[in-house]
Parts: sequence; C-alpha cells; structure tokens
Amino acid sequence: MKSPNLIYDTDNNVILDKVDVTGYVCGEFVEFSTSYIYENRGGNDVEAVFTFPIPETAVLSGFEANIGGRTIKTTIESKEEAEKICDKLKEESSNFLLEEINANDFKISIGKIISGETIKLKISYIEELEYEEKSLKLTIPQIVEPINIENSKNLMNENDYKCYLNLLVEPFNEVEFESSTHDIAVEKGDGYIYKIYFNKTEYLDRDLVIYITEKELEETTGMIYENPKDNSNILYLRFMPDIEEEEENLVHEYEFLVDISSSMEGEKLLQAKNALQICLRSLNDKDTFNIVAMGDTLHYFNEGGKVLYNEENLILASKFIDNLQCEDDALIFEGIKHGLKDDHKGKENTILLFTDDIVDDEKEILDYVEKVCENSRIFPFGIDASVNTYFINKLARITYGKAEYINDNNKIEDTILNQFNRIRGLQVTDIKLDFGDMNVEKTYPRTIEYMYDEEPFSIFAKVRGKAEGVVTLTGMVGERRVQRRVSLNNLELEENANVIEKVWYKKRCDSIEQRIRFERSEVYNSMKNKLIELSKKIGVLTSKTSFILIEEVYDPVLNTAFKKFLPVNIKYEESDNIDDFCGVYYRNSLNKDFSEATRKEMMRILASYQFASGAFSDSILDTSEDKILYTAKSIIGFTEGKEEINIYKNLLNKGLSYIVYALNDEIENYSETTIIACYLAFNQSLKRIIIKNDKKSWAKKWNETFEKELIKRNIDINKAETILKSSIENEKLEDNTLKGLIDHLVLK
Repeated sequence: MKSPNLIYDTDNNVILDKVDVTGYVCGEFVEFSTSYIYENRGGNDVEAVFTFPIPETAVLSGFEANIGGRTIKTTIESKEEAEKICDKLKEESSNFLLEEINANDFKISIGKIISGETIKLKISYIEELEYEEKSLKLTIPQIVEPINIENSKNLMNENDYKCYLNLLVEPFNEVEFESSTHDIAVEKGDGYIYKIYFNKTEYLDRDLVIYITEKELEETTGMIYENPKDNSNILYLRFMPDIEEEEENLVHEYEFLVDISSSMEGEKLLQAKNALQICLRSLNDKDTFNIVAMGDTLHYFNEGGKVLYNEENLILASKFIDNLQCEDDALIFEGIKHGLKDDHKGKENTILLFTDDIVDDEKEILDYVEKVCENSRIFPFGIDASVNTYFINKLARITYGKAEYINDNNKIEDTILNQFNRIRGLQVTDIKLDFGDMNVEKTYPRTIEYMYDEEPFSIFAKVRGKAEGVVTLTGMVGERRVQRRVSLNNLELEENANVIEKVWYKKRCDSIEQRIRFERSEVYNSMKNKLIELSKKIGVLTSKTSFILIEEVYDPVLNTAFKKFLPVNIKYEESDNIDDFCGVYYRNSLNKDFSEATRKEMMRILASYQFASGAFSDSILDTSEDKILYTAKSIIGFTEGKEEINIYKNLLNKGLSYIVYALNDEIENYSETTIIACYLAFNQSLKRIIIKNDKKSWAKKWNETFEKELIKRNIDINKAETILKSSIENEKLEDNTLKGLIDHLVLK
C-alpha cells in the first residue's frame, strides 16, 4: 500500500510532529479520520506538496486543512459544475491546489509554509474491509517522513513524532484481534463493543495490519441501526451460505474466448495466457473444454469441439496458449456465436470471455445473445479503461453471468481466478427476501441474482417504523430449495447510526453506478442526477462528482465570513503504483532467480505447474514419490504465509486429494521427509481453512494418519517443520527448476 507523504523544497527542516488515527468499525465497514501535524522548524519559508493514497476499496469522505490561520474544507459538486468553478478561478492566483490523480490517489499543493509555521491536515475515508481466510483485514498505511526534494537525507530523526490510535469496533459477534505489525491493546465494553489503541509507543513506519476474527462465524447475522429523528431503522444483514455439496460432482463444459487483437499486445496478452493456464488447472475430471482465440480469424484449440480434461489434453492446451500471437482484429461476434452454437440443444455452457476491445456492433451482438441464449452463461472480463462497459455489463446481465473489470491495481490473474472459483463453487439462485410485516422502503441490492458458497454477502434495508420479526431468504441450489432466516429480535440495537447511514447511501450510489452502465438518454440522465444528489448529501465521491475546496474568509469591516472557492484539478493520469510483481510468466521456462522473488510471484508461477491429476510437477517422468513430495511441499509453501490464497483453494484441494490417491494406502513405504511434508500439508491446510466443511473429517483423518506414522518412527511432530526446512537448507537451492521454486517458497 502506498503512503501519505509531504514533499518540500529548499534545505530546511520540516518535521512531522503528530499523527492521530481515529476510526469506527461497523461490521465490514470502517470510517477513518487521520490528522497530520507538520512544522517548519527551519530558518526559511518552503513550498510543500502533500500526497495521500486511500485503499482501492475506499472512497474519500472528507479533507480539511488548517494553514497559517486559514481553514479549508471540502464540498462536493457534479464534475461539470466543478470544472466551471475551476475555469473561473484560473485567472486567480492561489497557492493551494487539490489534485485528484485518480479515484484513489490525491495530491495537495499546499504552497508556502513560513518559518515557524504549523500546518494541520485531516483526511477521512470510508472503506469496505476485505476477508482473508474468514478474517477481516484492517490496514492503516504507513507514514513517510517529510522528504526534502533538494536533500535526500532528512534533517530530523526518524520516528520523532507522537502517534496515537483510537479505534472503536462494533462487530456482528464476539471477535478476537491479532496484529503482527504493532503492539495493540484491546478493551471490551458492553455487548460487542471493543476499543483498540497502542499498548506502548508505536509509529506508523510500516503498515498497521489488524485481523478481526469472529469466534463463531455464523451463516446469518446482522445489526439494526435506529434513527429516532425520522422513525426509521437501517437493517444491515450478512449471509455467508455454507452449502452441502451433492455426492456427485457436477460436470461442467467450458469455452474460453480470448481476444488476441493488436491492442492486447504485450503485458495484457501475457497476463491472459498465465490466467488461462491457471484456469485450466482448476478444472475437474470429466469436465470438457475448448479454447478459441479471436483474431483476424477464429483459432481453435480443437477444431472438433470440446475435449475431455485429462493430462494429455492439458499439456496440448498449455502449448496452444503459449503459442498465441496477436493479430490486427478480433472477431468477437463470431467467437460468441461459436460459444452458443449448441445452446438450442439444451446444453449448458460456461463461457469466459476476456477482451479489451471496443465493440462496434454491440446492438447486433446483444440482440443475438438475448434471442439465442437460454442455457449458457457468459462471464465477460473487460480489460483496460477503454473497454465498452455498457456492452460488457449487458452481456453478463442477459445471460445471468457476472462482469469483471481489470485495472492497473488489479492483476488479470486474480480477477479471473476469483471469478472462476465462483463458477466452480455452489451457487444460490432464484433468491427472494421476505421481510414479514415490516414497512421496507428500499433495499440494497435491489435484486439478488446469485450468492456463492462461503462468500459473505451483505444486504441493507431501510425500514419505516419498527424493525422486528424474522427476515427469510429462500433460493435454489440446483434442484434443491434452501432457506436461511435471521431473527431481528436476537440482533443488537445500535444508537450510533452515523457510519452505517453513510454506508447505506454509499451502497445506493454503488447500485446506481452499476445500473447506469446499462442505460442511455433520458434514463441515464435521470440516474446521473440522482447519483449527484446522493453524493452531495453524504459527502462521498462518485464517478459523477468531484471535490471543491472552500475557504472561509472573515471580513472585519462587515463582521461576517464569506466562502471562497479554491481550485481543484481533476486530472486522471496513469497511476505510478508499482506492484509487488510483474505478473508476466511463461510456462515453458522458469528462468528466474527465486532468491529475489516475492512469495506472491512464486505462488503465481507455481500455480501454473499443476497437472490435471492434482500433482505439482514439471515432468510426467518424475517418480511417484517425487510428485507426492513436490505436491506436499507446494501446499506447505502456499499455506504457511499470510497471503490471500482463496483463489488457489481448488488447486490446493486437488493437491491434497492427489497425495492420498498416490500413496495408495502404502504410507509405510515412503521416506521420512515425504511423510513429514504430507503431515504439514494437511495440518496447515486445516489451519488455513481451505478445506470445505464436508471434507474436514476426511482431512483430519489423514492428518492423524500421518501424525501416527511419524510417532511410530520416533519423530517429534513439534519439530516436523524444522526438520523439513533443515533438509531443504542442507541441499543446494536451485534456480530455474520447479524443485528450486518450491524449496524457495517453503523457506521464504
């Protein structure tokens, strides 16, 4: 995560004097306010710029500056109105300028800070926290000391400032907190209220990361926020379906449609190739697939149609992907027609389409798909900002798929893998909500097309009058009917509705932003005006609004204060964010010095080296024990870090199944190192909760089997990890081989 930063000129001594972070966490949402106090202790005046990023899942909700007695705050206007105001201010001179670089990066030109002057800056934003292994991850970015652009070495000592933390956490249920980055203290109040602060002197010289884990993760829970002023309540409900699998795995048919037009040249095509390699390795036995590259003509992996997923076809498909080259055009319409050619026969086909192209004949394509498609679903991936969002969203909507978008901060592999996991997993469809006798004014989302197994899903509802009784959710999993109920009488009634009310309106804005992409003309303009109205009401940015700075200027003659506009420059530029990894890999050659690679980079490469059987191996000629050992160590490498590994969940479960299959109940015939690796693989997989509930007893049984075998061989299981890593360290670590990659990942 990037960091807030003050940059100034001339050889002076601007210091960071104080940082104060306050936050209110409500369920999966948080509003942060961070104050920074800087002081110019040098002998000369300086010109300064303050840059601050906010997380990708956050939206800026406020900015305030106090500089030399001037108080500057923000208000929100439509982008058109903001540009008009800025045009009028161009002739005026102002040292203060707020620049919106992109949706998550801002820069403030503060202007002159005179010697001895103190400035105070305050940033506020609302963030939707993300789950990592069933825990909510809360991150507060590190703070970089002021940087003198004329002197790379700052004159002040590092961490010579006061730093305070005050978080109020209001979760759904009883929770535990863990931070490996800072020493935090937790105070529990009445009910489910917690206060978090630093236990000792700490600094934000590194990201502060706190994991919030519910002691019992319930399928259905929620909160009620009461607003006595207008006799209303906001319901905030969370569903996390845990659906039992059918005894027999469903067989899926896949069609991968890949744009290879000239605009995909370079990194985008390389990322798409790597993503396809990993998608193939997420298929199961009896699945069928085909790959169609859409260029000047259609290029088929198999001219005769879909093939069975097995080792031989996986190897051939991998070579086909590696050999793809860009051409001038992309026959998107012809590719979609091919994907739907058997739809009239009642065959369900899952189509994954990824493209960065602007489609010219969108109406003709959409009309065709709406007429022909009855059984298939299309999951389009729009790559790059120039993609036709209306077309992508409409295509997904009319086929009951889901659209995703790739941007600078979100690698194509992650997006596709998350989507693919949803497709492979169980889904609840035909969802209906029953609020009983409650007077519900609005809900977000308005309609629910899908819920995915073990993925949290939040629902908001505004209720006029009393909020009591039971909310019932019903849906279908295949041919089965499922039902989940939330008793509102068991939920906590909260009085502080400030954050959740902002979230409620933000969710309404999100809903309009999603739907406005499908519209044109009058409907589009009506939705745009509503979006601007809600954005101004809650003070949160949307795609149709921008910040305006206002300074209150006091006139002593008239004894009154006037509001003065200051300029805001909305100049969307390429982000200068550099990711931890390049994401460009070839399957044919590792060609990598793994000692310098990050864990995320190594996991991405390793994921593309799994065979259809589930084994991690670079050669079908490896011995059975080599494959078991490589697979077990690969699973250890994936599971022992703190990285998000949900996108690899299916691959890792296949690896565990392969180990059991390959052992063939002859565990006593394998080496000590192999058994230790198998034990650690199962043990850590259970700890990281990557195994579904209905398979946990199976995994625990094998974990116990490996443990008993180690005890039988007089091996201390508490030293198993140390023994394995020592055996790796005693060998020469290799580069450019799969074995070397796996060993580096285990030791990293």
